[in-house]
Amino acid sequence: MEIRSALSRPIDMDYPDNRIIIYLSTVIFIASISYQILSGERLNEAIIWAGRSALSIFFAWAITKEIDPDNPHAALIAAGLCVCCLLFLESPFILPLVLLLFLFRITNRISGIIPTLFDSILILLTGTYLIYTGNWIQGLLMSFAFFMDTRLNEPIKRHFIFAFICLIISLFVLYRSNIEILFPSQYQIFILLLLIVFSIVKIINTGIPRTLSDVKSKPLSKERIIATRMIALLAGLLTLFGGLNSFISIFPLWTAIGGSTVYYIIQKIK
Repeated sequence: MEIRSALSRPIDMDYPDNRIIIYLSTVIFIASISYQILSGERLNEAIIWAGRSALSIFFAWAITKEIDPDNPHAALIAAGLCVCCLLFLESPFILPLVLLLFLFRITNRISGIIPTLFDSILILLTGTYLIYTGNWIQGLLMSFAFFMDTRLNEPIKRHFIFAFICLIISLFVLYRSNIEILFPSQYQIFILLLLIVFSIVKIINTGIPRTLSDVKSKPLSKERIIATRMIALLAGLLTLFGGLNSFISIFPLWTAIGGSTVYYIIQKIK
């Protein structure tokens, strides 16, 4: 299957971990919809809830693959952690996760394709919609990701303009909407400290990537993998200032960082 966009990556079912995540997501969907129906929910609501649950598992896995591409087992650990989180948290909205995945892919260039103008516009439109629905965090993330891309190898110069536009839109919405920026609670501060420690450890210990790009099998850039992990760290930090709903909306990112870290610790113990 030919990749036409830097944002898309086909799932090769020849790889065992790819098959596992598809099977796991399917099982979660069936279990979730069965539970919802038995609890008295209407069928359409049960399908939506189950779909979001299954997709959150998939995105926890996919995000881990972007920030830790050399360790597919870390992605499966992240998916397992996400299953545990779903027992206690509401299933997240999917669009913020889609945007986060897009930002990772234009940064790490794991698809092997230079982002097109259409890719940049699609990200801008997706993020702008999220900003105007109250997700001001997304504007800052987009601005940072676009700016980082202009400073790395094979930069896209137009992304400097996109970074400026995203920053202006985010600040404008913050000013006009009087959106309250919340300060972290004690448990959030604890999570914040763990996030900082785990992320910095992964950033410092970033080695030369062994994984090759999907197209042309080019070696991935170490600097771009580091930049991707920095975006993940920034996303986690900003989420803590958006309140509980903001935290929940992106919790697959937390499980992705957790899965990558758990796998790293296991390897060190061995």
